[in-house]
Amino acid sequence: MLKIKSAFSLIEALVAIFVLSMITLTYMNSSSVFIRQQADLINKDRLNQIADLIIQDIMAYSKLTQNPYGSIVADAQNFGGADNTLEVSNVTSMPQAGDIFIIADQANRYTVQSTSGSTPDSVVITTIEDLPSNTTITQSSLTFISFKKNDLSCFDGLNLANADAPASLTNCSSLPDDISDLFDHWKNIIDTEFGSDLTTRTIVLDDQDLIKVTLGDGTENITIAKKINNCLSDAPTQTIAFSFPGIADPIETGIMSGPENPVAHYAYDGRAYNFANPNSDMSATQNTPISCTRVAFSTCRQSYAWENTITVFLYRYTGTTPIRVRATTLGGWKGQGTLINPNDISLWFIFGEYNSSNAQDISNLGQTLAGRTYGYLRYNIRNLPDVARVLTFNTSSEGCADNVDDGDCDAKHSFGGSHAGNLFHLGSNVSTFSNIELTLTGNPSPFSLDAWRILKNEPNCLIASGQTGSAHGSALNIEDKNTCWNYVTATTDSLAQALTKNQTTMRLNDSSKFPSSGSLQVGSEYINYSSNNTATNTITISSRGVRPTGTLTETIPNSGMGGDWKIQEISNGKLLTGTWGGYLEINDEIFESHQNYSNHDWIDNNTFRISNRGMRGSSEEGHNVGDQVRNYDMRAQTWPSGTIVYEGPPNSVPVVMQKVGSGNNRHFPRKRLKKKIKLNVTLNSVCS
Repeated sequence: MLKIKSAFSLIEALVAIFVLSMITLTYMNSSSVFIRQQADLINKDRLNQIADLIIQDIMAYSKLTQNPYGSIVADAQNFGGADNTLEVSNVTSMPQAGDIFIIADQANRYTVQSTSGSTPDSVVITTIEDLPSNTTITQSSLTFISFKKNDLSCFDGLNLANADAPASLTNCSSLPDDISDLFDHWKNIIDTEFGSDLTTRTIVLDDQDLIKVTLGDGTENITIAKKINNCLSDAPTQTIAFSFPGIADPIETGIMSGPENPVAHYAYDGRAYNFANPNSDMSATQNTPISCTRVAFSTCRQSYAWENTITVFLYRYTGTTPIRVRATTLGGWKGQGTLINPNDISLWFIFGEYNSSNAQDISNLGQTLAGRTYGYLRYNIRNLPDVARVLTFNTSSEGCADNVDDGDCDAKHSFGGSHAGNLFHLGSNVSTFSNIELTLTGNPSPFSLDAWRILKNEPNCLIASGQTGSAHGSALNIEDKNTCWNYVTATTDSLAQALTKNQTTMRLNDSSKFPSSGSLQVGSEYINYSSNNTATNTITISSRGVRPTGTLTETIPNSGMGGDWKIQEISNGKLLTGTWGGYLEINDEIFESHQNYSNHDWIDNNTFRISNRGMRGSSEEGHNVGDQVRNYDMRAQTWPSGTIVYEGPPNSVPVVMQKVGSGNNRHFPRKRLKKKIKLNVTLNSVCS
């Protein structure tokens, strides 16, 4: 019988010890590799932080004041027909060739070609452009708006591995003290944290004002580069963003550029008026030539419009001469002149798109569009800069007209077949655009608008329609919906299962999109809810079919449509129906109504025209003064699985869409739209 021993042999023990030692060594080696890798990652991350810190310091240094040369004053003098020398005084240091300035009370901008004389009161500035011909000026102040930023060349070639800051560089004859101080500050940070291990520490500025900072040991280096553009530099700001409530990240956009002044480029109803003299409203007006065909009561720029949307973008005038325009309206023109200089920016809002009868579509657009476009909205714009002026509007009754009151504008638009819009002149100082905000307001609800449409920040999209290379093509081009535009809608989810008329809980596919309590819109029905269980996606409803009510002011007969009763001024409440149509419920009868479309007095006074009665399977019956009137479209009802669920206030407003369906299934669908849009110019991308 074979006897088995439980002990290991010497050889087996040695083998076991060897294996264990190899495992230990492998583990220790792996651990040290891991630790080194983590340390390397930390070091690289810190190098990135330091490089970014250096760039941020350079950007801060580059933010020059608007008058770095002193409060320069143009002496009293006369200019002939082709004069380009300007005598100035109160100069603390000489302006540089390439700087751009404006003269108080003069329309144009001037570029410094050279300077001569001596400071402070015997300086002559020679300009590239001719000064205003046959003009006399008296002690006019100069404001510098753009700089060549020669001092930035004193960063080009800095080597932080050197012991001290250099006295000069290739493109910098004398290093300013401020830059020497920055050199010592950055070098101290690197020496303290990395010692002599960091041998590569260079700063380079290329011809495009691109700052590159490289840090490393000569073998493994990191490089961070950023465009220096502090909004007063040679390159105009091209990037901004729009913010929406409930959306964490702003929607980045660009500034469209074109050589036509904005009034001519918009060409409302084929009109564009300007003054012969850009410095005076006293000269006769003339119709500016425009580059596109008249489109009745709309902008000719169909390429910028889309059905059921509010298109928003900024436009920079890149023409070479200033022009004084007059606000264009349905009746022709109105109000005082607005001076538009090269590089001035305007803010555009276009509501809906042109869409009339097939015959009118063919006549105006050269093609037919499905359906017809109707729309309505009320809004206010806040925080416009002091120089803001209205450039186009439909009629004076639709608000703002030819003025902006303390940076504010309250407006309303109703349109059918055509589409509406507003243009606001903002000037060129981008820093004053911060927090411009458009908020949808009022009751009735906006009609036939369910998305914001934002210009993409892509090169071909930033070239104006009609220009070579523009993705927008010609004025009447119906471009691809998504090529140049982003769309912003209200936050939505959908029902995971059907919601019956009397049910008090509902299950969504993802309820985490909504707050723990508040209000939602399911289909066309408005509900309040008390809790949101995101683990089960279950909403507990506290009230169904929440809808506004009013009171009847005239008796309605038992039957028929004869008589003046069809025009009803509903008291004690707005009904949130659509101006172009909606259903009202009085007792057990359903009425179809509208608010006379574009009659703003009717809308303001809550007046309705009854167009049909006994609708949706109801029977005609008499109704008395004081009877309750309710919005029928917002009633509680059964909703199938998959029905859209919209966020409620404060981030969105209800909107009414055009009538769909037939017979007893006819209805005006209700959606929701983000309540406001804010111009954001505080992002790094604006000046980086």
